[in-house]
Amino acid sequence: MINDIHLTNFKCFQKVKIPLKRLTVLSGGNGVGKSSVIQALLLLRQAGDQARLLAGAVDRTDGKRQLFSIHLNDTYRLSLGNSATLTNADIDSDTVVLGVSSNDTECIMCGFEASTTKPTTSIACVEASEDLLERASVFSIFQREFHYLVAERVGPRDLQPMADQLFTSTGYEGEFTAFAISQAEAESRIVAPTLCIEPESKLFRVQLEAWMGRMVPGAQIFTTPHPDLNRVQMAIGRRGATAKALPPANTGFGISYALPVVVSGLLAAPGTMLIVENPEAHLHPGAQTAIGIFLASVASAGVQVLVETHSENVLNGVRLAVLRDIIPHDDANFVFLSLGEGPGQPILHPITMDKAAELTSWPPGFFDQQGADLAEMMKARRAIAAQAKV
Repeated sequence: MINDIHLTNFKCFQKVKIPLKRLTVLSGGNGVGKSSVIQALLLLRQAGDQARLLAGAVDRTDGKRQLFSIHLNDTYRLSLGNSATLTNADIDSDTVVLGVSSNDTECIMCGFEASTTKPTTSIACVEASEDLLERASVFSIFQREFHYLVAERVGPRDLQPMADQLFTSTGYEGEFTAFAISQAEAESRIVAPTLCIEPESKLFRVQLEAWMGRMVPGAQIFTTPHPDLNRVQMAIGRRGATAKALPPANTGFGISYALPVVVSGLLAAPGTMLIVENPEAHLHPGAQTAIGIFLASVASAGVQVLVETHSENVLNGVRLAVLRDIIPHDDANFVFLSLGEGPGQPILHPITMDKAAELTSWPPGFFDQQGADLAEMMKARRAIAAQAKV
């Protein structure tokens, strides 16, 4: 498991260590570096992928360092532009250092050359591929199985493509969700006991519909493979309803956005990593809380989960999971990022919980907008009342 992420000279970060738990909820205002933390992990994962391909052979050498290219765009849905904007503006260096560490093993620090004078759409990793693979094997981000969902997922689709994958996955945009469901059903996939909320069966489909039912009561998911078209058809029904199951386009965005999150969580194997951006997208508040509880349950099954969210309901879902003994309080944490008044890197606010799910701190700007709005409304009402008496 990763206990810390290390970033040096990477985008808005000069040098920082970000603590992770089994479940980490990343939050903060817009443009404070949340996505940069995830992008750093994706670049590290890409370095691991390239190391597997190039172990024993490299593209070129520079002195004693072996170099291989890491793409800044498209791979893992990255969109980082070019090397000129990858380094921190306040540091005069072309070297970016990204790393991960745990409490039980040696820290892995990967150096990358990112030219600021001759912009390129890739950077060079200066680590020896064999050495990187040997040291990386214990970390969740480097496992062959990996689940990641970007914020901009595909919307409702009646037909979704099939995929040729090393492991069953929804894809990074949820584009293979229907295929993943049909594959899991064909394999009679069972779900980890800690994720089973329907006692009837441990089968994937049973638990999938049970969890989706907490967000959309009575939800049923139907998939029909069409191998001749390389497509899988999906339909959404409701248990007990007389109407036929409907195409996803007729059921709104909420189900289509939440479904790949639940499918990925149920598929992820212990020891692997699940990263989800904005799991609350298009969901009503009650469903946002439910998905927070679900992600805590996934973490309790041995998957390392990193969530980026703007929803206090997801936060409260995690806290409820602690109070319901779904996940130990010290297996989850919150990392809040904010900007200071002057120049410099974002300010890091690590927040943990006690056994009663009380937070150790509540920094300004951390999901406090509702209280601020209520106070402002009360102030305005008093002003109106005072004016009426004049």
